[in-house]
Amino acid sequence: MTAITLFDAAQAVRESVNQIDADTGEIIESYTESRELFQSKAIACVAYAKEEAATLASAKAMLKDMLAKVEAREKRLERFEAYLADCMKATGITEVKHELGLFGAKLYLERDESVEIDADSKFPPALCNDPKPPTPSKAKIKAAIKAGEAVAGARIVRKDRLSIT
Repeated sequence: MTAITLFDAAQAVRESVNQIDADTGEIIESYTESRELFQSKAIACVAYAKEEAATLASAKAMLKDMLAKVEAREKRLERFEAYLADCMKATGITEVKHELGLFGAKLYLERDESVEIDADSKFPPALCNDPKPPTPSKAKIKAAIKAGEAVAGARIVRKDRLSIT
C-alpha cells in the first residue's frame, strides 16, 4: 500500500471538483471522498507543523539557556583566574608548576598595556583612524603618550597577565 501525500490528495480534489453527474446535476461522490481524504491529510500536516514549531521553540530555549550557562562559567573562570593572580601577587610568587611539569601558571607583573578611552572624549584627527568619521586610534594615542604628550581622556593602563599552561 502506497501512502497518499497531501499533494496527491489535493490533486484528487482538483480533478473531481469539476465533475458533475450529468443525470442529476450533483457533484459526484469521488469529490466528497477526495475532499475528506484531503482534510484528513491536511490536519495531519498541521499537527506535524505545530509539533515541529514546538520542538524548534524548545530547542531555541534550551540553546539560550545553555549559552547563558556557558557565559556564566566563562565569567566565573575569569574571576577565578583574577583570584589566582591576586593571591600569587600578594605572596610574591610569580610561577607555580605541577611537580611533573604537566601544568602551571606564571604571573607576568604589569606586562600587558592597553589604552582606555573615556566614552565622551574627543580627539584631534592626528590621533584618529583614517575612516570617516574619525575614530580614536589606540596605537597613535599610545605612541603620543609614550612620547610624553599629554592626551586628555586617555591613559595607558598596565594589567597583570596570568598564563595557564
